[in-house]
Amino acid sequence: MTTPSLIRIAPGSPLTGDVTPPGAKSGTVRALLCGTLASGTTTIANAGSGDNIRAMAAACRLLGARVEEVDARTWRVHGVDHQLPERAELDAGNSGIVLRLLTAIGATMEHCSVGTRVLDSLGRRGNHEIIHALRAFGADASGRGTEARPPLIVGRGEGLRGGTIPVSGRRSSQFLSGLLFLAPLVGEDVHLEVSDELSSTPMVATTIDALSRADVKVEVAPDWQSYRIASGQRYRPSHHPVASDASSVAGILAAAAAVPGSRTRVSGFQGNDLGTAAMIETLGTMGVRIDRDGEDLVCHGADKVLPIEMDGSACPDSILPMAALACFADGTSVFSNVETLRFKECDRITDFCHELAAAGAKVEERRDAIIIHGNGMVSGGTEVFGHHDHSVIMAMAVVALRSREGLAVRGWDSVAQTYRGFFDDLRALGASVEEQA
Repeated sequence: MTTPSLIRIAPGSPLTGDVTPPGAKSGTVRALLCGTLASGTTTIANAGSGDNIRAMAAACRLLGARVEEVDARTWRVHGVDHQLPERAELDAGNSGIVLRLLTAIGATMEHCSVGTRVLDSLGRRGNHEIIHALRAFGADASGRGTEARPPLIVGRGEGLRGGTIPVSGRRSSQFLSGLLFLAPLVGEDVHLEVSDELSSTPMVATTIDALSRADVKVEVAPDWQSYRIASGQRYRPSHHPVASDASSVAGILAAAAAVPGSRTRVSGFQGNDLGTAAMIETLGTMGVRIDRDGEDLVCHGADKVLPIEMDGSACPDSILPMAALACFADGTSVFSNVETLRFKECDRITDFCHELAAAGAKVEERRDAIIIHGNGMVSGGTEVFGHHDHSVIMAMAVVALRSREGLAVRGWDSVAQTYRGFFDDLRALGASVEEQA
């Protein structure tokens, strides 16, 4: 087995200059799939280019679409007009949303397998919620073990049907998002009912926005628990502007905020994402000055970090960098209502808290919360592990930059899942970052 890569991040250097984080994985993968299912040419602006996005693009090509990278931030998709192949074997990379979206639309085929080569990350994540829902549609659907871990095997069986379909949203909203993509392909009216609670309303809103741009209309109940999709709808080619990636923007802003004297400009910011807006507001409450200048955000290093209590469901993908920054507050911070973090590339509560403790922070975990007991400083000087998770890696870089002795991050290259150039950008801003074999 190959030993995960190691990178050392030294503390202290103010981060000054301009960076342009990538477009959101969440928006880009949804737009790619919308374009694949449409009848003509779809254009995606401000697209991301991380490994998980490329996994979706590769899958879309296997489904028959022609996918082109026009330039570094523009993709063009020539779709198949609902005419998917009868059989396919697809690789979801290390992305839960890619896995669940592909599994759902794969249920319209005779046979579709959706797997992953990252067995100790995405390969451990359960999917029984979407498997049970697809069976209610009439599909054949199965996964590995009682939790339905990848590979997931699906097919239309004797034919899909509409009607009222229950789906659990407690562990992840991605199951619902997958079914929303499937609904226009069924040929009958579909009524999706969330049977418990919805872990991330902003991510469902991202799905509905992408579908709307593709001319698929979803009637949403005010409480976000019920969704109606009328039959007879078809995906149409469109223009999809993608928001800046919330987790990537959070990583850069928190890193800049961590070092007093920093002045970092986040250029080309596209803020049409509910989670990003909530993240920026939260950082402001923590004492971070962020100025808006047109499509740019200018973040200033925080001399003092303030403790905070927040409902993390408003921006779940941005929680870890903010929790890392909270280690340097004088007081206790609580990020609650974040149980969904347990079901990401790793367990972002247990695994993340373990690495924070290894770095010298005082932390507690609850079933659905991260509690940081800040005392103004973290010692650092140790090695931590990224758990194959881009969000954990960026958060540990935030800790390293303000810690007393810095950190070595093992497995840092998994940051490329979402933000391939994260450490290159930190270097360009003035951070001392050194790769080691």
